Amino acid sequence: MLEPSVHFLGFRNSNPGYDRFNVLWQLVDLDKQPTTVDRETVTTSDFRLAEGDLVVFPSLLSGAGEFEAMRFVGPKMTLSTGDAFPLLTAGIEFPEFPSLLIQHMDISSLKDIYEAPFNAVLQEQSPKYNLKDIFSSDEEAYNEFWNDPPVARRRGPSGGDPWQISLSECIWIKTLEGKSSRDKMKNAEADKVEL
Repeated sequence: MLEPSVHFLGFRNSNPGYDRFNVLWQLVDLDKQPTTVDRETVTTSDFRLAEGDLVVFPSLLSGAGEFEAMRFVGPKMTLSTGDAFPLLTAGIEFPEFPSLLIQHMDISSLKDIYEAPFNAVLQEQSPKYNLKDIFSSDEEAYNEFWNDPPVARRRGPSGGDPWQISLSECIWIKTLEGKSSRDKMKNAEADKVEL
């Protein structure tokens, strides 16, 4: 089973993204590594992306919705300048699944695959927050979300040329591996039970 990781990235050169929300995002320079900043020391590490992973740019959160800064990693593509991963839109107020990603997946498995990573994204914003809270803890609405998942569809032509984000211009904040996001979800559920 696919176990997507959640990668939290920042921008080394300010925050150029708000005017580019309506264009295709492409992560380029995949042969390079993002930098990590730890106690004022910049280092490089072994950063790995895979199709189906989630990428979050926390600095792009404007307050419009909990998922506006999140993107799905799409299938690797080849550009004239090298390989790239498209970063596909993931919704704003609640997750939406890109059709490009789920067209080859069993829809009934989406909850098993993405519930923990979505909760990990929300818990970075507020520690005891989870996807059920988006649905006001309405179990029926929550189950309907997973039984008939919303698919992000292109709403017209893109707003311009793709935004090419060089991996070398990113700051790697952290990665929650697929298994660790599931463990984090179980610990958060246990904490809620104790309350």
